[in-house]
Amino acid sequence: MVKDRKIIKTAIIYLIVFAVCPALVLMSYFLFGNDKIYLFASVLSVIAVLPVFIRFEKKQNASREVSATAALTAAAVASRAAFYFLPQVKPIGAVCIIAAVSFGAEEGFLVGALSMFLSNFIFGQGSWTPFQMLGMGLTCFICGLIAKSESLKRRRIIFPFILSLVQFIVYGFTVDTDTALYISSPSFETVFSVYLAGAPFNLIFAATTFAVLVLILKPVSERLDRLKKKYGIFEEKN
Repeated sequence: MVKDRKIIKTAIIYLIVFAVCPALVLMSYFLFGNDKIYLFASVLSVIAVLPVFIRFEKKQNASREVSATAALTAAAVASRAAFYFLPQVKPIGAVCIIAAVSFGAEEGFLVGALSMFLSNFIFGQGSWTPFQMLGMGLTCFICGLIAKSESLKRRRIIFPFILSLVQFIVYGFTVDTDTALYISSPSFETVFSVYLAGAPFNLIFAATTFAVLVLILKPVSERLDRLKKKYGIFEEKN
């Protein structure tokens, strides 16, 4: 019975992350564009919380987990704002991925989505906001799943490289899709040119993430692991 409930909860989480959220982002674009950006970004933020809430099951340390997740979200927003003057050179991707590696895929999705929404109050909101939220959320969710491999986590260079590659592909494709949708007469050539033009910017972003992860992933993860053990938070149930 317990195993069946866990399977159902996992299926619901995957459905929210990989189906409901993408559908909402596309719906917000096709129906409203920039007109209802705050409404749909807020709705997406609420939906991003659902995977975390679904995972909770009478947990005594739920408030501590929420506090830790909120702290990393704030750190991610601050890391993007601190490098306001350097386009694409932003550590926010690394901070969000560290949240996923340390706290799990669900928390990573939440931190990724919320950090992009909140930081855009500094960088500017627009039709791109839901795409950025979805892109970073999906990136962190996938990175959180990859981080379940303990042998891979011990690879100091390969592990950050794989995480950065996921960001380059998933986040880059998702955000560039916002631009591609504005093509009046789409064709393979015009759409491909959009993704090709965005590749250098996505590469800079991913390279920044890789460099930051190589430098701080191991020490920060170790500190967060001690925090988890000390307060008994983010423990997976069998």
